[in-house]
Amino acid sequence: MLCTLSAAISLLSTTPRVFDSVFAPSAIRTLVAAGCDRSHSFTTVLDREVSRSGRTVLERALTAVLDELGDESRYVEYWWRGGHRRMDSHRDVDEALCRSRSHAGTAVGVQRCPQNGHVLYLELAEELRGPTCVWEEAPPDEAWLSEAAAAEADARAGPPRELTALHVVPARPGRLLRFRGDQLHAVPAPAGEWLGEAEETATRRAADTADAPPPGLTEAEFLRWMSRQQEAKAEAAAERSEAVEAAVEAAVEAAVE
Repeated sequence: MLCTLSAAISLLSTTPRVFDSVFAPSAIRTLVAAGCDRSHSFTTVLDREVSRSGRTVLERALTAVLDELGDESRYVEYWWRGGHRRMDSHRDVDEALCRSRSHAGTAVGVQRCPQNGHVLYLELAEELRGPTCVWEEAPPDEAWLSEAAAAEADARAGPPRELTALHVVPARPGRLLRFRGDQLHAVPAPAGEWLGEAEETATRRAADTADAPPPGLTEAEFLRWMSRQQEAKAEAAAERSEAVEAAVEAAVEAAVE
């Protein structure tokens, strides 16, 4: 995962962009090996005026991506994640600034966001989707713009505003997600966490323990048992599909209300 930092403030399109096959499989293997060797989740900052092409294989890959996108941001803050884990909805901000400075007369920290945020997916387990969810919000009102200007804060940041759209981007090896740096984003884990997947998975696992037929069945009895099992699984799958569709509709309605 990488985030680019810039002093520039932009209120341009909030529709995320997705690029596939950014790196060849051989390059991905090299990057995964380098990341695993370093095995870090802490933040690293690259100054592209000091080292235009980066100091390590990871940084060379990131700067190559930014060059291809025409992104001339001077500073690149990046970190590595070696596993799928939940990330609650948040904005990327300058955390040191947020802790050290507050809006006048309040305990609310001053927020400054990067110009763009990125997620670069490299290697995934076969069935893992690990989506990143990115929200669009209503534009800031005049009152907030004035307050942000007085505090030298990022006008795009601040408390969450009315949500207008949700983009769900599944993880794929070699995929790059790019979004405006102030946008709220999150990673549910498991992927269907907000749709009750954790409970559903536990139910499926419990049901799977009963999938073995009772001992001593004749061939005819075994075939009848198999038929009942398949019917039960089809009914359960239909019920899950209806529940997921209803939950997605409710989530979309809530996001745009």
